[in-house]
Amino acid sequence: MDRSNNKTMQINKEILSEKNYTGTRLIEINDETVVTLNNERKELLAEGEPILKEMELLSPPLDAFYVLLGPVEKERARIKEEMKPAYDAYQAKVAEMDKVYQKGQLVSDKIQPIVAELIKGELGEFEKGLTMKEVDGKLFVEVIDEIEEKVKAIRASKKNA
Repeated sequence: MDRSNNKTMQINKEILSEKNYTGTRLIEINDETVVTLNNERKELLAEGEPILKEMELLSPPLDAFYVLLGPVEKERARIKEEMKPAYDAYQAKVAEMDKVYQKGQLVSDKIQPIVAELIKGELGEFEKGLTMKEVDGKLFVEVIDEIEEKVKAIRASKKNA
């Protein structure tokens, strides 16, 4: 390709001179909401200024502690990296256990209404079935008397007062 055929854009050096740069351009905002919010923001900044000055006075003593904490944080990061394989293995077992627990919870959710129906006729007016217990290979439902429990709570609160 012949250099004489190569056309490049030629910009007059006078146009690019620094005297022609005026900086940024401003566009006026007249929206009432924006003006109101900006005034609110300025008030908050003024309110925060004394707090910032106090913070500046309080920060130098903290710097010494941050210097002391630097090596501790590095050591902590190293230890966490070292424990990662054991932690990940443990978390995997937690996830496995969670699945087993969820299955068990589904079974418990099925048992609860059946047991409630079975004991309904045997409960007194103020009795309530709580939890199932296995004693000597037999299933039982622990039953409480709600009035008795309330009386115990009242007595305990008077005793502690």
